[in-house]
Amino acid sequence: MRAMRRLVWLLCILSGAGAHAVDGLPLTESDFRGTLGISPNVRLAYRGPDCNAVGFEAFSQAMHEPNVRADVDRAVDGTSITVTARRRGATACPIPYPPITELPAFALPDLTGKRVTAASLKGKPTLVSFYFAQCVPCILEVGPLNDFAAGRRDLNFLAVTFDEPDVARDFVTRFKLRWRVVPGARELIDRMGIKQYPTLALFDAGGRLLGTRRGGVHDELEAVTVKPQITRWVDGLLRTREAAPAR
Repeated sequence: MRAMRRLVWLLCILSGAGAHAVDGLPLTESDFRGTLGISPNVRLAYRGPDCNAVGFEAFSQAMHEPNVRADVDRAVDGTSITVTARRRGATACPIPYPPITELPAFALPDLTGKRVTAASLKGKPTLVSFYFAQCVPCILEVGPLNDFAAGRRDLNFLAVTFDEPDVARDFVTRFKLRWRVVPGARELIDRMGIKQYPTLALFDAGGRLLGTRRGGVHDELEAVTVKPQITRWVDGLLRTREAAPAR
């Protein structure tokens, strides 16, 4: 019951609609960490709506203001997290960590239970699609992504979502996604700085990031253009990589 009350408090904090206590429980940083599952050895920093660093109390107060939401940024190595209170419609604060340059180390199960790691994907370029089940542009993109993957044995394909396995499995069944799917990957998504969906990321055979591309379509007519666009984008990045001098 205590854990449930903490969860209610967290939802109130993140929606900006809560009070300063839930059922008499004080709102503390340890509550915040515990509900989010953030271990004590991870550095947790806070920023206010003006993008300046603040303490937890000031952050909590800002989150209770109208039309304020929380943006979460995680360092690539997972050792640090910054949570920013941002007013809806305001420009996002600068990301406080360096951008990724390679696929971060991870080990997560796919929908069959088989473990996927960054190391296991090396040897061939890898195209990663970030999506979630309620994203309509993601749904409309499934067919073109399937078509593209069907003719490219030279690439690895991985679909990554923060959805829980049951939700991800239902998505695969309903929309016939034929990519390998890794569900429940919120931490990896945060570490990679993905904030818009769908997003594609292409990595070379050594795991180095070649580029990212905002995906998604709005209707079936537009969906027809997706496969040739992805083909040009992927092949262009791969040719550029092959032409680059060795470091």
